[in-house]
Amino acid sequence: MRRRYALFVILLLTAILLNSACIQKTTTVDGQEGTSTLTTSSSLTSSTTPEDNDGLSFDEEQKYGTDPSNPDTDGDKIIDGDEVHKYHTDPLKVDSDEDGLTDYEELFGYNTNPLDVDTDGDGLRDSVEVEKGTDPTLEDTDGDNIVDADEVNTYFTNPLSQDTDGDGLTDYAEIFTYNTSPTTEDSDGDGINDPEELEVKTNPLLKDTDNDRLWDGEELVKYHTDPLNPDSDADDLLDGYELIDFQTNPLERDSDKDYLPDGYEVEIGTDPAHDWRYYYGPEGFKAGLSKLLRKEISPVTKQFMEYNTTLERAWAILEWIDENIQYNYTKADLVDKLYNWSTLLEYERELYDNLTRLQAANDTIYRKSGICGDYAILTAALLLESNISPVYVLDIYYKDFIRHATVAIKIDGEYFVLDQHLPMKPIGNYYWKSLRESKMGEITNVTFYAIKLDKNGEPIIYSNWTWTGDQIKKKAYTMTEEDIELIIELTKQKFLELYPGYKEDERLRRNAETQLESIKSTNETARTFLPSGFTKGWTLWWCSEYFALYYHPAIAEKLVEDYWPVSAFLTDGWKEVIEQCDKFYLIMDADENNVIVIKDSMGDTFKIPRIIMVMEIAK
Repeated sequence: MRRRYALFVILLLTAILLNSACIQKTTTVDGQEGTSTLTTSSSLTSSTTPEDNDGLSFDEEQKYGTDPSNPDTDGDKIIDGDEVHKYHTDPLKVDSDEDGLTDYEELFGYNTNPLDVDTDGDGLRDSVEVEKGTDPTLEDTDGDNIVDADEVNTYFTNPLSQDTDGDGLTDYAEIFTYNTSPTTEDSDGDGINDPEELEVKTNPLLKDTDNDRLWDGEELVKYHTDPLNPDSDADDLLDGYELIDFQTNPLERDSDKDYLPDGYEVEIGTDPAHDWRYYYGPEGFKAGLSKLLRKEISPVTKQFMEYNTTLERAWAILEWIDENIQYNYTKADLVDKLYNWSTLLEYERELYDNLTRLQAANDTIYRKSGICGDYAILTAALLLESNISPVYVLDIYYKDFIRHATVAIKIDGEYFVLDQHLPMKPIGNYYWKSLRESKMGEITNVTFYAIKLDKNGEPIIYSNWTWTGDQIKKKAYTMTEEDIELIIELTKQKFLELYPGYKEDERLRRNAETQLESIKSTNETARTFLPSGFTKGWTLWWCSEYFALYYHPAIAEKLVEDYWPVSAFLTDGWKEVIEQCDKFYLIMDADENNVIVIKDSMGDTFKIPRIIMVMEIAK
């Protein structure tokens, strides 16, 4: 019994201890009746300081929802009390501002604000800055005057480098001053870095600053042309066109060194990379007769402008050439000589080319010599510069593969050849003249290039055609009796212009006829007597073997005056006796006893009678 009682007492005491006793009593406060609760906690079950000793009271732990038994509720390595009282962070969150960095990292690692996702206010979250290596406490980490966020999100530059592309220009300068790309050294991709472009004053935003079809880099590095000048050599042809289209040298005004600037050649339709002087043909005609080269000979042509007709002017030009230009037989021999080209050294080939190529008209005048091609270019140039147009440049081929060059003009519908020496010859008669007088032989064909000047004074080949030798010889002119009469009248007219005091006297006719027949038969004059009334007198006579070969009515007057026979009237021997008389009688005839017969390979013939003039003078 005593044991059971003792056990009961123990259990009762335990129950009392396990439950706090609350004693309520009614008191009067300020005269009012109220209820006061006194809570007495057993030292075993109640305390004002939580067990975790984190600097928060039990009530604060309850207030903030922290774990009173864990000093670092959120496990961020910062005790709850410091989070609440010192750092004002959320003790329940590892990352109070949810910026991707723990509060501990922000406070003790990066010195950032754990309550601000962007501590430096540069537009980048602190965690992004940490990830990219920028300073989350500086809005412009690299100090280039561009905030980090703009570098990362707008310009895609490196916020850790003032010069992202390493081209020597700061990102700020590229973006705000030059408008270039801060992320590539060469903004326009032309092969030159941006600062180099700025230094040489090219546009770093344009591949081709001068708009000449070449990139700036090509011009500076590869071609050494001027990237600021579309025409580096001032030849009126853009650098890009020179290299891409014409394969000329953009640093040489005249790439082929033929006296014509590259741009000028393109303008007139010749090849600026090809020296026209190496070939006699259309290219050479357009270049050699160009306005620019004709200008070089204009001082010579001024003297021809005093003549009014095409015939007189052309005759004066041929006469000037005849008197001033000599045939260059040395050059001709070089042209005709055959070489084994493969055995010649480079300098020998160059020397040969220089010695044998065509000459510009001014070169022929300067050297006072040339061969047929040079004569042709000079003659055509003088004609065109003297306002004779069109002219016909001829390319002649002979039977033995010989080639010849000359020029023709048209008078009264007929072609006349101007070939180095007076007189000019009718085209058909020229065929027979070649057989008779030259070593060329028989003409097989002639190509005509009809050339006139356009409104700009440049030559244009407006037509070309080829005649066979057979077609040409059919155009030969044969003298008639009417032509003899015309020649007699023209000769008399010119004689009287020279000696106006003379009068024709029929009394001298018989003597003149007698002498003509004697000369025809014996080639000597006969013994005659002066008619009554005369005290003194002379027989003057002269013949021409080739007058009939050159004759054509269209040039009869000029031929009589300057070729035969009028020129004899001014020779010292004739002039002396002519001046002693005042009467004359003149006759002329073809000498059937002295005829030159020319025959070609087809068996066709052309007859050239000797023309004899007899003039009796007396006083």
